Amino acid sequence: MALSGLRASSAGLAVRANNVANQQSDGFKAKRVDLEVAASGGVRVSGVSEDPTPTGAGPSNVDLATETVRGMVFDLMYKANLKVLKSADELMQATLDLKA
Repeated sequence: MALSGLRASSAGLAVRANNVANQQSDGFKAKRVDLEVAASGGVRVSGVSEDPTPTGAGPSNVDLATETVRGMVFDLMYKANLKVLKSADELMQATLDLKA
């Protein structure tokens, strides 16, 4: 489950980076990652969709404040899932040490 969270948060960060990189591109529409619960547990990326927000004063509808906050959320999600994997690894190592 934690590995699926890492993949989803990595995809989210990639989309955020693409949005920021294309902020000044004429007619660019910001993208967002669509997540859903996986049947086996965890989360999966079900797709990438366009943000329906209309274009404001700039050439695109990318809002840097929104992209920053969403990027921070995906960063925290990545770190949390990484800690879960690290804890599982430590638990497995302790179990193996007991058997040795």
